[in-house]
Amino acid sequence: MKHASKPSKESAIVLTKDEKRTFLGFLGLYLGSSLLLIIVIGYFFYDIQMKQYNELALSKVENNANIITRQIIQSQMQNTSLHLENMKIEKGFKYGLYNDKKKPIYTQIKGQIDFAKKFYREKNNIFYVDNGAVGHLGVYYVVVKDSDFNISISNLLNDVIVGILVLYIIIALIGFFLAKIFIHPIQIQREKLNNFIKDTTHELNTPLSAILLCVDTKNFFSEENRENIKISAKKISNIYKNLTYLFLKEHQESLIHNTNVAKILQSELPYHEQLAKKKNIMINSSIEPTFFTINDEDFSRLTSNLILNAIKYTRRNGAIAITLKDKILMIEDNGIGIEKSQQDKIYERYYRATQNEGGFGLGLNIVYTICQKYKIKIDFNSKIKKGTTFTLDFNA
Repeated sequence: MKHASKPSKESAIVLTKDEKRTFLGFLGLYLGSSLLLIIVIGYFFYDIQMKQYNELALSKVENNANIITRQIIQSQMQNTSLHLENMKIEKGFKYGLYNDKKKPIYTQIKGQIDFAKKFYREKNNIFYVDNGAVGHLGVYYVVVKDSDFNISISNLLNDVIVGILVLYIIIALIGFFLAKIFIHPIQIQREKLNNFIKDTTHELNTPLSAILLCVDTKNFFSEENRENIKISAKKISNIYKNLTYLFLKEHQESLIHNTNVAKILQSELPYHEQLAKKKNIMINSSIEPTFFTINDEDFSRLTSNLILNAIKYTRRNGAIAITLKDKILMIEDNGIGIEKSQQDKIYERYYRATQNEGGFGLGLNIVYTICQKYKIKIDFNSKIKKGTTFTLDFNA
C-alpha cells in the first residue's frame, strides 16, 4: 500500500550475470550487423566513386592528349619550332611522343607503354594512347599519363576508411546507449521483484513471529493470546489472498451476484478495529444497506486493502472515518498524506513511495484492478500531514 513520503535516493542498480549477457549479446549483435552494413555501404560508395574517378580521369587524359596533338599539328602547319618540354598541359599529367616504330621522341613517362590499348590502368595510373598526330613532326603516338590518379585513389580510400570508422564509432555510442535503455526496464522490474520478495518475507515474518511468541508463552489459552493469534492468522490470510488474486488470477467469475455489500463491510470491521486499537486509532463508521453486483471476496479485498492502508499510515491516537451511503464509499484518515509528485504512481504494482512502513506495494494496485473490473469510479484527495480520503462510486 502506498501513502507517500519522499522516497529515499535509490542506489545504482548493478547488472546481474544474465543481464550482462543480455546487454552484451544485444550490443554485439547490433554492432556486428551495423559494421557489416557500414562496410557494404562503404564498398559500394568506393566503387561508385572509383567509376566516377575513372570517367573523369579518362576525360582529362583524352583532353590533354588532344591538346598536345593540336599543338604538334599546328606547329608543323605554321612551320614553327616546337619546344617539347614546354608543351601546354594540365598540372599533374605527364606525356610522351613516339614515332611510327613506337620509339620515344620525347617522353616524361618511365616504363613500357601498351600501344595496343587506347586507354588502360596500371598500378593506379591512367594511360591514354592517341594516334591523332598521324606523323606530323614525326609523331605517330601521343601518350598521356595521369600521375595524380594514384594519389586521388589513395585519398579516396583513406576518406572511405576514416568515414567508416567515424560512422562506426557514432553507431557504437548510439548502440551502447540503446542497449542501456533496452536493459533498464528489465533492471527496474528485477529490482522491484527483489524488493517485493524481501518485503513479502518481512510481512510474513511479523505475524508468524507473533504466533510463535503466543504459542511459547505460559498463558497460551488467555484471551489476549487468542486475539493476537487470530489477528496474525488473518494477516497471513490477507497476504495469501492478495498474492493469489494478482498472480494466480483467482477472480471467481462464477460467484458474481447482486449482494448487500454493507454486510460484507460490517463483517470485516471487527478485525480492522482490533488492528486499529493497537495504535489507539478510532474507527468511526456509518454504513447504510447498499447493493452492488460483485463477487463477495473481491469486495472484501477492495475495502480491506483501503482500510488497512488507512490504519498503516494514520498516526497513533488518530481517527478513520468509513462512510457507505447512496452507493458511495468513503474512507478518510488523518495520516501522513500523499505528495503531489507521487500521486500519479500510487496504483503501480510494487511501487512504494515510502520505506518507513510495512507492505510490498500491491494493495492499491489490487484496489485499482478490482475497480477497473467492476467499473467502479475511484478517486482520492490527499494533503501532506493532514490525511487522505478515498472515494469509491458504485453508481458509475
